[in-house]
This record gives sequence, structure tokens and C-alpha cells, in this order.
Amino acid sequence: MKKIILTLAAAVATASAGAEVVAHFPMEVNNRAVTETVSGTAVSVTAKTAPEQVDGAVGGALRFDGWSTYVRTPLDLSKVTNGLTFSLWCAIETYPMMVTGWAENLYTDLAGNLDETAKTGFGFQLSSQGDWRFKCYMGGWEVAVDAPAKLPKYAWNNLVAVVDGVAKKAYLYLNGELVASGKALSTMSIGTADFIIGKQQADLFCDRFLINTFNGIVDEVTIENVAKTSDAIAAQTPEHAVDLSIPESRFAGHILRPTFHGMPGACWTNEPHGLVNYNGKWHIFFQKNANGPYMARLHWGHISSDNLCKWKEEKIAIDPAEWYDIKGCWSGCTFTDDFLTNGKPNIFYTAVDNGRARICQAMPNDDGLIEWTKSDRNPVIDGRPSGLTDDFRDCFLFTNNSKYYMIVGSSQNGLGVATLHRYNTGTKAWSNDGSLFFKTDNANQAGTFWEMPNVTPMGNGKWLFTCTPLGTGVGVETLYWVGTINDDGTFAPDAQYKGAPGKVELDGFSRDGYGLLSPSVAIHDGKVVAMGIVPDKLPGSDNYNLGWAHNYSLPREWTLADDGTLAQKPYEGLKDMRSAVAMSKSDFDLNGTMALDPVSGRQVEVVGEFVVGDGSEFGFNLFCNGDKKAKLCYNTSDNTLTFDFVNVSRLVNDGGVYNACYSSTVPQIFSRGDVVKIHAFVDHSIVDIFLNDRWAASVRIFPTNANAKGVEAFSTGTTKVKSLNAWILDENLGGVSAPTANDALENLQVFTRGSQLVYKGCPTGSVVSLYTMSGMKVFEQPLVSVDGCIDLDCARGFYVAVLSSPIGRKSSKVVVR
Repeated sequence: MKKIILTLAAAVATASAGAEVVAHFPMEVNNRAVTETVSGTAVSVTAKTAPEQVDGAVGGALRFDGWSTYVRTPLDLSKVTNGLTFSLWCAIETYPMMVTGWAENLYTDLAGNLDETAKTGFGFQLSSQGDWRFKCYMGGWEVAVDAPAKLPKYAWNNLVAVVDGVAKKAYLYLNGELVASGKALSTMSIGTADFIIGKQQADLFCDRFLINTFNGIVDEVTIENVAKTSDAIAAQTPEHAVDLSIPESRFAGHILRPTFHGMPGACWTNEPHGLVNYNGKWHIFFQKNANGPYMARLHWGHISSDNLCKWKEEKIAIDPAEWYDIKGCWSGCTFTDDFLTNGKPNIFYTAVDNGRARICQAMPNDDGLIEWTKSDRNPVIDGRPSGLTDDFRDCFLFTNNSKYYMIVGSSQNGLGVATLHRYNTGTKAWSNDGSLFFKTDNANQAGTFWEMPNVTPMGNGKWLFTCTPLGTGVGVETLYWVGTINDDGTFAPDAQYKGAPGKVELDGFSRDGYGLLSPSVAIHDGKVVAMGIVPDKLPGSDNYNLGWAHNYSLPREWTLADDGTLAQKPYEGLKDMRSAVAMSKSDFDLNGTMALDPVSGRQVEVVGEFVVGDGSEFGFNLFCNGDKKAKLCYNTSDNTLTFDFVNVSRLVNDGGVYNACYSSTVPQIFSRGDVVKIHAFVDHSIVDIFLNDRWAASVRIFPTNANAKGVEAFSTGTTKVKSLNAWILDENLGGVSAPTANDALENLQVFTRGSQLVYKGCPTGSVVSLYTMSGMKVFEQPLVSVDGCIDLDCARGFYVAVLSSPIGRKSSKVVVR
């Protein structure tokens, strides 16, 4: 049953005064449309994907995606003359974007028919920084009633605006409370512009993405031609809790969206950071734009997991809201220490306004790391030290010999550097004197600017320093050095790294921003675990069509090999992804191809131990469809590992760089009798590759043929196979959790047409009930047909129709006229 809006007495008083509902949008979705119930008009929902109905404050409601969803329709509002009550419910995930290159407080329309050129209309407006107001035109003059505080996110907000032509006043209410008022000295200029929900009249774009659109839920949009009194605007209790998760239906059946790799439910992600295991649960934070699959005004998103392959998206951890981070909350880290952070993970991040970057801190309010509070000491570092470029970002904290250090990526004299900041436990302040943790002397090798610096203890006094430089001779790729930490906190690379750094990805699989970048590293149960962003490198047109951009690698375990280089293998817990559908064979000769039945599809794991012998080439064929296949193989003649998918139909993301053929000379030369272990995880549009548990690479591939599912092992010439195993990965163990829809319940409909109650799609055993807005039942009747109508004998006004059926219960706010 719906929770109550008006008392019965207030409803009767309103009816007796001759008030009329001029327009009402319950915002429930049927056949890609919402209904305006006064006229009975079905209004199409504009959206890139199928419009999504979610639980609303009252019944169902429309989920707006933040970059393509809105509702537009002509409305006859001529009956609105000397009084207006305009109301709606909304729940906000993020404020509208409005502008992408800088921070500016600009408004869009949440709902209304404002025409800024003609100076007519009325509407609720929401700004890019969360301010909100009711605005209308009277005699060509703007009247704005501004709320004193930002509109809360992740909560139901019931907005009501009242224009009283007699009292010549305008009032603004939030959740039943009067929050602002203003003068309304003339007659409203209603105008003839379309009524729009979810954006303003004009279109604002970043590339092809609308940026003046609403991201969240809108429900129960109602226009009445009466100025209600404050007594009639009571606080309301929403029927459902706010759930802003992305419905599973949005990407159901998408053959390119990964299942097991970390990523948000939709839209844009960039590098992950702050990987931590806290209280037995994994958390990783990341750069997030929830307003669309494009990069702008970044927040700290948050996903959590028990196993690093099945993820739950949590609410946004921190967002651009303060003077020092109004342009964006950029990358950083989490850090946990009994003294510095009271034993809980704290967020340290790059705060950016329109002029400079600073380092700031936030603390968790709970053990689930869901709610966060920014430090009242922010910024903890007030901008770059002297002698560096303005680009100063991506902080990372570590301790050594009971001292606290922070490093930040930057550039000095055209060379990549990491600054060094020391914490004074007495003053509780960080130094900012221009000290450097480490720098390169060769831009061609190690770049002109360093992003995401990270330092990890690897045991035996050795430390691993990683960063993702810009401006190397081969563009962007992630590099590493191994060395020690000096007594003053600076880094001293081992001799073998003074000539050139190591590469995290297999050389040849990563350049110009391809492959794993900007890894976030955590130590848990003695294991060093790393995950990084693997950009999709698609054009914006493909991200527009997909509705999402980028994902993270599968977790890798890092160690130092005997020769002092980085060794990488799959995180041990990934074995839990395997389903019972598998194949296994050992100690046999392979010559030609062998299908790995019953294993096939787009989410599989394959691992083979091949003995170097007479065969010139061996490995796996993936995404097979006839003679089209992606070939992952080792070539004995030139000691290369190659991933070649030239003849696979796909979205092209590497034209002019790799052209679908990635190849690397293996750092170790294999001789006859040596075992080459090729281990790969296929997850729809990404393949994580491991070679001999030493080297790794992650490659994005976007096969568009839904039949490209075959999996084979092969050898050119005879190769002895020591072991060969393959599994279909269990989709129930992966993914980003979101609510599931009850499709049958979605098809149930109950609404009014004048004084008739209309029902559709109701199975045998259904019962319909009608309640006043105060909860009094005035009618109930079993239904004898699937579709039909019932004449009602009750006073006009708002009611709640409740349809109880064997498949579930559905309620709708209706109007009897």
C-alpha cells in the first residue's frame, strides 16, 4: 500500500474548493512511455537504452541515466491562472554536469516548461553544484525562490512549489517543510513551451553526450491549479527506499560487457585506487563519472567484493563539493595506520579547483567504508612545491622506519618526478619543501610526467616503485623500478634499474595507453595484490552505444623473481570463478587443432603447459567462429608471444597502433624441453594473459559476432602437452550486483480513465483495491478477467490503486475525475 500524502480532510477540502489536477505523471513505464493521466496521453521516453522503471517513492518511477534520458510533451496549462501547486519526488545520484572543462554553478531544469527566450513558464531547477530552486516568469519578469541548502543525494526529496496569486507570494517546500518564500507580484506567464522532465529546453553536449540532464529517479510529477496551504502540504513517507543501482536490464544480453572484471554499473571509470582489504572485505575506489560514459568532473566511486571477482557497487565515497575540490576529486590512495588514521582506512586524494591541485584527506564514518567525511584540516598539502609544473596529483602514502611519507606525481624541467612529503607527528602537518622521492633523467624512457606513483615493500628490504608516465618514447605505459628506501625517505634504485626501468606489461602489449595502467596495490595475507585500469581505447561513438567505458584488470599476485624482476601470476582466489563445466587432458601430443568441448563461450579460463619441441607454434584459439578466430600463441622460432585477432569481426580500438596484432619477445629464451605455460582468462571484451607465472598482459578485444564462442588448443607441428585445462567461468560468481526486475509484474497495469478504473495483464486470482491518500480503503473487488474496467462511485481526487496478484503486488497513484 502507498504511504500517505494528504489527509482525507485535506483532500475533501481541496476538492470542494474546485481545485483541479491539470497534469499528472505517475512516471511508471509502459511500452517505453510514461502516461500523463489527465489527458491519458502516453509520452515517449527519450533514452539511449530502454527506459527503466525502478521502485519509486510511490509505486514505480523512471530512472534517468544522466546523459540521454528525458521526457518531453506539449501540455495545455491554460487553466493555471491565479494559483499553482507543482510537486514531484526525486532521488539524486550526482548533480547535472552542465560544463566539462571547468567548475561553474549552472542550472538545468528538473521539470517544467521554462522558456528563457520568451520569458515564460515555470519549473524546478537543479544546479551542477547541488543548489536548487523554483523559478517562474510573471509578466515577463523572473521570479526565483532559492532553497537555502543543497538538495540531498541518495535520499528521497519531495519538492513542492506554491504560487499564490491572491497573497502574491511563492513558497518552496522540501519534504513537507517550508524552506523558502518570495514575492510573486504579477500574473504567471505560463507560455506554450513543451513540458520537459529531466533536462532544460535547450541541449548541451560534450561530444555526443547530453550534459544538462538529470541522473537519478523522478516520480509523481503533478501540477494543480490551486495554491495549497502549508497545512495541506504534509510530510510524506515514501513507499520504497531509494535504490540508485543500475538495473540489470540495462546491459542484459550485452556480449561485450565483462562479468568478472571490476567496473561500475554504468558510465565512466578511470584508474582504480585505494585497493584495501578491511574487516575481511575487499574495497577498491576509482575515478567515476556517473553522468555518462565520458571523462568529466570526477568523483571517487567505490566497489566492494568478498573474492575480487563478484563486485557490489557502493554509493559514491567522495564528490566535488568543497571550494578546494569543486572541479574534481582526482586520484590518490587509501592508507591505514593506528596512529595516523586511528586504525581505519583513510582516503588521501587530489582535490582540484579551477586553478590548482591540492592534497586532501577523508575519514570513514562506518566500518563498511560507505559514508565519508572530509577532514576539516583540508587541504593537507596546499598545492605543488616550488620548482615543479602546475600538474601535481595522485598521492600515495607509506611508512618506513616508523616515519610517514607521501609521494605525489609531477614534472620538473620536462622530466617525470615523484615529490616527497614528510609527516611531522608533533605539528601533525606534511612538509612541502620541494624534496623529491625519485626522478628520471631520461624522458624518452620514463616520460615527462608521472601519474599514480606507488611504492610497495616486497620483502628482504626491497621496495617496488611503479608509476604511469606520460610522454615516453612509446606514449603511456606503466613502468617499475626495484630498490631500497634511504633513511631520508628517498628511493634508491638497484643497479640493474639505473639504466632503464622495467615494464609491468609484456613489452609489445602496452604502449600509447593500451594494457594495464596505474595499478593499485595492496598487501593481504602475505600476498601483494595488484589491479589496474585497462582502457577500452574506443571512440566516443562506441562508448555512447555501449553506455559504459573501461574496466579493471583481474587481480594479479606480484613477487620479485630471483633475478630481481617483477613476477606476475593470477590471484589465487580466481580459481573460485570456475564452474563445473570443464575439460582436462594431460601427457599427449598435439598436432593441429583440438576443440576444448564442452568449454566454449565468452567467459572461459584456459591453461596449457606445452613442452618446446618440434612444433613451431602452439597455444589457443579464442572467439572461434569458422575460420575466424583470435590466436594466442608462442612461437619457438623467434621466442615471441603473440595475440592475433586480425580476422575477428570487432569494434576497432587499436587502428594504427596494434591493428589487432599484439606481440612481445619473451624476456627468457626457452630451449627444447622447457615448459611454456600459457594461461588466459576470457571475459567478453578483455583477455588477461599470463606466461609461465612470470609475465602478464591485459588486452581489450571487442568481437561483435555473437557466434564467436569456440575455444581450441592448437599446435603447428607436433608439440607435447604436459597438461591442458579449461573451464567455463560461473557467471553467478562475477559481476556488479544490481536489483533484478520482475518482468511479469512489470506487465501489470492499473490506471484511471475519468471515473473508471482500468486494469490490464492481471492473472486469475487478482484483486484490486482503492485507498484514499490517508489510507482508508474505499473499494475492493476480485477481478474476473485479464483486462477490463470498473465504474467507480467515489469523490474525485487522488487515490492509491493496489493490485494484488499471484505474481506480486503493484500500486499506482491514480486520479478520479
